[in-house]
Amino acid sequence: MRVERSAGGAEGGPGDGHWAVVAEQFGRLLDGPAGARPNYLWSVLHAADVAARTGTDAISVVELGVAGGNGLVALDRAALAASDALGVEIAVFGFDTGTGLPASDDVRDAPFLMEAGDFPMDPDRLRGRLERAELVLGPVAETLPDFLAAEHPPVGFASYDLDYYTSTRDALGLLRGEPRSCLPRVLCYFDDTHGYPWGDHNGARLAIAEFNEEEHGRKLDQIHGLKYLLPQAERNQRWAEATYLAHLFDHPRYNEPEGTGLVSRLDLGE
Repeated sequence: MRVERSAGGAEGGPGDGHWAVVAEQFGRLLDGPAGARPNYLWSVLHAADVAARTGTDAISVVELGVAGGNGLVALDRAALAASDALGVEIAVFGFDTGTGLPASDDVRDAPFLMEAGDFPMDPDRLRGRLERAELVLGPVAETLPDFLAAEHPPVGFASYDLDYYTSTRDALGLLRGEPRSCLPRVLCYFDDTHGYPWGDHNGARLAIAEFNEEEHGRKLDQIHGLKYLLPQAERNQRWAEATYLAHLFDHPRYNEPEGTGLVSRLDLGE
């Protein structure tokens, strides 16, 4: 079922407002093949609907850290479902070494927890399960520059699951590129931000903090209270606390309305 918006787009009735559309489509698709990872489905629907409301006819969604590939398969399915529902083309990319974790002796990577070669991949088998997703294999520090230089729709959602601080730091290069490579705001899911042994001085949280200190002026912020925008069944799931929003403040379209306002009037009561 494809969403039919009123002529006013984001100014239409309450039933076709952004959050209503995302909630309706999420509830409709969650029990199907696209619902294997709720955080992926919800995030792709959000990014695709924002794109539709801002006249962007295609976006990219990205998984950085693919491992065996279950997440990329889920992202692929979510993209197909969201594209059919919202009328936005969605390209899918998965970045990984293809050979498991690299060796590391950097204490910020928690090498006591993981070893080189953990989370291996069978690339040929995985490609046989994908419909539109493209695998980008190699160290992310080497593959991202070519990706950013190539033509692709702007990134609207990125999942970071690289385990290491160093790999996450390098993968944040996705958000350091030219503004054209991303939407003005990019939803980002970080898998390794909660639980033992991650904290503010290792892993993904340290990489995020350092990114925010850089002079490019772009910022990554946790979306506090995101769970209150989610369906009841998802409010106690960890992924809401692991979802961030990247602000590309230098993006030429940053200030353009995107149709995500919850209300636009607060009239005086009788």
